[in-house]
Amino acid sequence: MKGSVRQRGSKWQYRFRGPERDPSTGEYPWITKGGFHTKKDAWQACREAMAEADRGRVVKPSTRTVAQFFAEWFAAIEPSIDATTWQNWKDYADTYVIPRIGGERLQRLDEPQLLRLYGQSLAEGGSSATATARCTPTGRIESRRAKPPRLVRFPMRAKRPSTQREQRFDGTSPALFRSR
Repeated sequence: MKGSVRQRGSKWQYRFRGPERDPSTGEYPWITKGGFHTKKDAWQACREAMAEADRGRVVKPSTRTVAQFFAEWFAAIEPSIDATTWQNWKDYADTYVIPRIGGERLQRLDEPQLLRLYGQSLAEGGSSATATARCTPTGRIESRRAKPPRLVRFPMRAKRPSTQREQRFDGTSPALFRSR
């Protein structure tokens, strides 16, 4: 793979062809990045980027925002998790995360921004557990203290101890039947 470096204004930019063809056009895409202060810095970054591209670690630039990511992610995980868990995560994201950083580009999001969001949640009177639930440094929106409702278990029949009837502790839900 061959790359090139050129000056654009007072900064330097590298450019090389990607290792794999674009399926829609059939051409090898150009991978470029600029903003380097010296020609030497641009060449060094070009060699590192070409090595990463050879290993298949090319991240394409994207303008997707945090809000768009959450919309796609929530749609994708909805069938695979419990409905109340999904709703709680969505409520946390809609209430605490999206109004503050929903317009930020996902690729530009960094740890200091997430820590500021965490600090704002604490400053608004939330406990550390609530703030952690609102936004963790790993980006997961969930509560560490979230637990399923307490269940009272008692056997339905003496002959089949593996089948149990489950009812919520407060008695508000209908009985659920599970077999282990």
